[in-house]
Parts: sequence; C-alpha cells; structure tokens
Amino acid sequence: MLKKFKAHPLMIITFLKPFLIVLLFPIVNGVIQYIKYQTYDSILGAELFLFGIITAIAFFRWYSFSLICDTVNKTVTVKKGLIFKRIATISVSKISSVQAERTPIDDIFRSVTYRINTEAGITSRPDFEFKLSIKNSKTVSDLLYGKHETKTVKFSAIRIAILAATTSSAFTGIIIGVPLLNSAGKLLGLAISDMLFDEINNVSSKIQTYFPPVVNTISLIILIAYFFSFVYSFLKFVRFKLFLQDEKLEIHTGFFVRLRTAFTKSAINDIKVEQTPLMLLLKRFAMKVSVGGYGSNGKGEGELIIPLGDDSEIKRQLEDYFPFLTNKKDGIKATQTRVTESRFLFWPAIYLLVTVAAAIILSLLFSEFTRFIFFLTIIALAFIFYRAYLAVFEFKKGTVSLGDNIFCRSNKFLRTCEIYCPKERIGEIKLVRFPPDYLFYNTCRVRISVRSERADSIRVRLLDYEKVKEEINKCFNIE
Repeated sequence: MLKKFKAHPLMIITFLKPFLIVLLFPIVNGVIQYIKYQTYDSILGAELFLFGIITAIAFFRWYSFSLICDTVNKTVTVKKGLIFKRIATISVSKISSVQAERTPIDDIFRSVTYRINTEAGITSRPDFEFKLSIKNSKTVSDLLYGKHETKTVKFSAIRIAILAATTSSAFTGIIIGVPLLNSAGKLLGLAISDMLFDEINNVSSKIQTYFPPVVNTISLIILIAYFFSFVYSFLKFVRFKLFLQDEKLEIHTGFFVRLRTAFTKSAINDIKVEQTPLMLLLKRFAMKVSVGGYGSNGKGEGELIIPLGDDSEIKRQLEDYFPFLTNKKDGIKATQTRVTESRFLFWPAIYLLVTVAAAIILSLLFSEFTRFIFFLTIIALAFIFYRAYLAVFEFKKGTVSLGDNIFCRSNKFLRTCEIYCPKERIGEIKLVRFPPDYLFYNTCRVRISVRSERADSIRVRLLDYEKVKEEINKCFNIE
C-alpha cells in the first residue's frame, strides 16, 4: 500500500531563507522609503524582479516535492525537482533516526521540520529534511515505526536544571550570546554588545578585590556567558521525556523549539555514561546513545537519553532494555603499582612544574602585573589538578573488557567516560606503543572505536600488552 504526502507550504520560506537578508530586507527598506518620501532607488526594481524569480523557483521546488511510504515493501521514497528530478528510495530498516522539530512559527502554521537520517549521506547534516503538517508527520512516523505499547520515563525540572548547570560552559555561552546580541542590536539599531561591555567595565571597576579590575571584568564576562549557556541548555532539555517501545526509543525535549527524535534499538551503536567536573561534585552521571548517521553541525552522533542520576540508577532503568549494560566479565586494568601510577601522573607533574616556573619568571619580569599573573596561575593550577585527578581515575578504574559485550572505562575531554556496546558494533581496536612501552614495561595504549565514522571512541592507557592481545584473540576467535 502506497501513501503519498506533500510538503507543507511553509517549506517555500525554508527555500527562501538564504536570500532573505540579501534581497528581502533591502526590498522592505526600499518600500518603506517610498511610502515615506515617495522616492526609491533605481536598484529596487531589479531586486524585486530577482526576488520574484527566486520565489517562483522556491514555489516549484516545494510543488515538486513528495514523500511516498510503501507499507508493503517497507520503503520510503523522496521525490523532488521539476526539471532535474531526483528520486531516493530508502529501506525502512536502513533508517537510523527520524527527527521532528517544531518552532513557535511552526505552531502558528501547524507544520513540522522533518528529518530522516541513515548511516550514508553527508556528515553533519540530515540526509533528508523537509516540512510536513503536524498530522502528516505523525502519520509518517507511525508508518515507519508502527504503533506499540509505550513505557514513559519522565524527569523533573529540577533534574534538568542540574543537568543544565553541570553541562554548561562560558565558552558555549559566548558562542550563543555574542551572535544573539549582535543580531538583536542590528534589528533595533543599537550597539547592544558595546553597551553591555561598557556596563560590565563600570560594575567591575567598583568591585574591590585583591585582583586588578581586568580580572573582575573577565570574571563577570565568564559568569554572564555561563548564564547564557545555562538558560540555553535548560530550555533545550526542559520537558525531557523518554518513551520506550519494544524496538524503538523516542525522546521529547525543548520549550520554544520542541524536538521529537526516534530511533530503533538496532540503529544504536553504543551507550556512553559520562561525568562532567560539576557532576563529579554531585556524584551524578548522564547517559547517551550513539546512533549511526545521526547528528548535525559536527556534534557527533550522540543523543542524551538519561539526563542525570547516580551510576546504578541510570543503568538499572535501562538494563532490561539493553542487556549489554550488565557486563559481568572482569576487564584488563593497568598494573596497580607505584611505578605505573607515576607514569599516569608524569605529564600533570611536568605541567605543574612548568606553570609554577613560568609564574615566578613572569612575576619577576613584570612585577606590575603580579596580581594578574597570580590569577592566571590559580586557573592553570586548578586545571592541572583536575587533569591529575583524571589521571589517577584512569590508573585506578581504567578498564577494557572484551567479549560478546564490550565495556571500556577511561577519561575523555575532561570527563570520565564508560562505553558499552555489543561486539559486532566495534569498528577498530588499535594498540599503540611508545618506546617506554616496548623497551621497559611491555605495555600499550588501547583505543577502541565504534564502527560508525563519527561515533564514539575511547582510549585506555598502560595496559599489559600480552594480556590485551590474548583477550583480542579470544574475543574475535583469532588463531
């Protein structure tokens, strides 16, 4: 049985979006000028003509688009193009994820941005993206995945707030806040970012501390940027719900922009349990899944499924759903000796010595900047001590367990990390040995990568080389 769906008319605006700033805004400005002064620029006519052509092209692109679901052969066909026709047919079993996004504008026009992903296609963007009506998007999702009994897992706003607080960063806040302030300033005709910076300087000069005013300014900027990031993360994850069906997971998130993401269990490559520095203080973890072909803007293929909880709690919630979470086999760890621990702490110790030496030398050379150098030294030392903690964590708890189910524990990008996946999802196991490894200690670094191009990888250091080789041979039946 074939069911055909047309794209929502709002898709025309989507096609026009790249040209709005270049053409539409100057046209609106020219029309306003004509109404006020009864004059217009000579270029306005050419802009109107060009915009008319682009609008006509956008209309025909929308008109020629169709989505066909074949419920008998279990395929989806996407057709587009009026002159140059393109037809893509996808087996439903090869679809890795489906995402529906609704913005406030979509709510007004009752539309949804619908995305279909497979493990093929261009990385960092969906394979297919189009607009559907809300009704049609629900129908398409039912045709793709069917209707099943659902178990709902909800999370409180307090837990989401803690998640936002523990995963936010000033760097993310700057990336989000600066373009937002600049756009708002252009729209209002005000230099909002300059006004805000002047006010920050004003306030920081009145704060009396041991550190110079520039430190107060930097601290205020970091706090404001962190606040932007926190608000963004909270609004992104608020109303978080996880829906579990026999063979499908569905996640609902968002306040202003609402996302509904669905993927089958068979599309999941691995499960990752992470702990950020602030989560460490609260003794909490978050759980993500990696889905092949999923993700955008270069963010990898991960999707959050458990926002926050203690280690045993988040695993207990899904161990029946994902049996490979209950890996009982003992893994390979680094030899628990003083010599091995000193190897883990070698680089943090070097960083510590270099930082202290640099601080002393700079203070002697630039005595007028002593307080500022002291401030930077404190930040650097805090970072180094945290890196030392991660090194000790990897020494004591870093593990590789190979079998029908794979388990790895280590640290990654300032986070502690555990990865669980079935053996058949592994893409590569790489053993790396530096001169000290093969000359003195007979150790190696093990890097395990999941099979998808942008999916997860993890490294565990200073494991016994012979033991690792023996376990790999057993795991993959290598003679």
